[in-house]
Amino acid sequence: MKIAHASIPADDPEKVANVLAEILQGEALPFPPAGPKAWMAWAGDSSIEVEITPRGHVISFGSDQGWTPTAQSTRFSEVHLAICVARPEAQIIAIAQAAGWQARHCERGNGIFSLCEVWVENTFMIEFLDPAQTARYEQMVTLENYRKFMVGPKQAQAQAETAGA
Repeated sequence: MKIAHASIPADDPEKVANVLAEILQGEALPFPPAGPKAWMAWAGDSSIEVEITPRGHVISFGSDQGWTPTAQSTRFSEVHLAICVARPEAQIIAIAQAAGWQARHCERGNGIFSLCEVWVENTFMIEFLDPAQTARYEQMVTLENYRKFMVGPKQAQAQAETAGA
């Protein structure tokens, strides 16, 4: 399974699409279904597509295409994305910083995995994982490992002893 696409808000959708397309080693194109100012960033291998819509255009039930301008908007969001890319982390950070965006290396889960935080227009976070980070993430972040984490070490040990008895 995979996520086919995602949409994010931006003040300048065309610029955001071009910067993200560079990170994804792909191409930016207009996205008319979300309005004349909406854009898309495609990965070079077409494995992911990110739709960038004007900030303040919300998805609402009942409208044909889903995006409706709203008078009330915020620059921050409850949503973020994590995208695995072929580019090294240093290049991702350099591209983001050249666009004027904050970007940094981050460790998650006390060193369980690492990634690169990119703050699109300094308001919307996308986590990018380079090839080495992706390999570690796929090794460590599994349903089985998460179950063990949620159960806790003492309960996991007790369950293992019960299963072995």
